[in-house]
Amino acid sequence: MLLIQEIKQALYAKYQTDTLWTVDAIPFYLEKAPQSKDYPIICCYHIDSNQTMAMPTVAKPSGFDYCDARFQFSIHGNNRQHVQLEDIANRLENLFHRTSLTLGNDCTHIASICINSGTRFWNENEKIWTIALDFRFLAGR
Repeated sequence: MLLIQEIKQALYAKYQTDTLWTVDAIPFYLEKAPQSKDYPIICCYHIDSNQTMAMPTVAKPSGFDYCDARFQFSIHGNNRQHVQLEDIANRLENLFHRTSLTLGNDCTHIASICINSGTRFWNENEKIWTIALDFRFLAGR
């Protein structure tokens, strides 16, 4: 679980250095967001992870702990913001796809890959869009 927490912290820290936050002030939430927020907002959810131990080595007899985790970034907005949501999705992909993350606690980032993206939800009554990007993050310690 340490690796997942380190990935979450690294995602949040990296987002706070991007213009989506520093210029556009688009809120970014891990796991859940307050219902009273104005759109657009970004929510990041840990979906799944597969943690395994690698073969032991002389340097690390207990083996290495690896995490292959999937996260989903959901961008929510109203019906007048669909073009803006697509721009946000493109910018998030540029921020995290095949780029590095800085992890703490002797954890090492291995890879970040966007594996799927697209419009996931349109509520005609509420006039709310959701565009989601799924990422795969690999880390070890």
